[in-house]
Amino acid sequence: MLFSQRIGVTPLPEALAPTAMPPVLRNSLWNAFDAWRRPKYDFQLLEPLWRTLWKLPMDTMPVTRLGSGAHRRNTYEKVWAYVRDQYFKMEWFRLYDFLDFFIAKLDDKGELATALNEVLTTELAAYRVAGRQIVPVTDPVEVQALEEALADRGKFDGASAHLQTALAHLSNRTNPDYRNSIKESISAVEAMAKIISGKDRAELGDALATLEKDGKLHGALKKGYTALYGYTSDANGIRHALMEEDNLNADDAKFFLLACTSFVNYLKTMA
Repeated sequence: MLFSQRIGVTPLPEALAPTAMPPVLRNSLWNAFDAWRRPKYDFQLLEPLWRTLWKLPMDTMPVTRLGSGAHRRNTYEKVWAYVRDQYFKMEWFRLYDFLDFFIAKLDDKGELATALNEVLTTELAAYRVAGRQIVPVTDPVEVQALEEALADRGKFDGASAHLQTALAHLSNRTNPDYRNSIKESISAVEAMAKIISGKDRAELGDALATLEKDGKLHGALKKGYTALYGYTSDANGIRHALMEEDNLNADDAKFFLLACTSFVNYLKTMA
């Protein structure tokens, strides 16, 4: 993550936004789709695209017919060139419509879904493939909350710094560090706990107890946050040195980043 992003001057990595389609994401999704479609019969993919998704007259498909009689055959280079041209002009939601159609209708073995998910995860996109369809994993409210938390200064600077570091670990495309991203997200909550409780060595439990005592936190909500924090701290949790790093992925780190960001922002209203 750039210096300007870390201090809140420029926006977060663009792909985090649900309406974003940066060139790198668009290009990578096309490469995954193009590699998937090449071994397949052209007409079996293009006919349903033309007829069902785009609802175009079949006789407008720019098929090239070579030879005559028994030697006559069709080639589809011009058709795929047209499809490619349309793909790179599409608005972000039309692009997802396009990919979603092939996943749901023509990806029997799930190969396209797997390839697209790898791209969506690597590029921190706000969507994933699940149940043969593309579904959101980030919404505008979460992104806005993260932007607000990263830009916050003053007495909340410690929490903001931890969230900035968590995002930096997550968004490093060459060497992402999901384990330390999650640790930094949790540390942001701990930084808020110190402010809420007024104790330099406070943990989340201290802050929750203080809020509950002051009547600012419902008991059921306290139990929920305590359980989440306990998962990250017990012998089998994220912080345990014996946990294999392969067990953690971008979705884990992204979940904790957004969940802890929301909790940090919530605790700020109580400080």
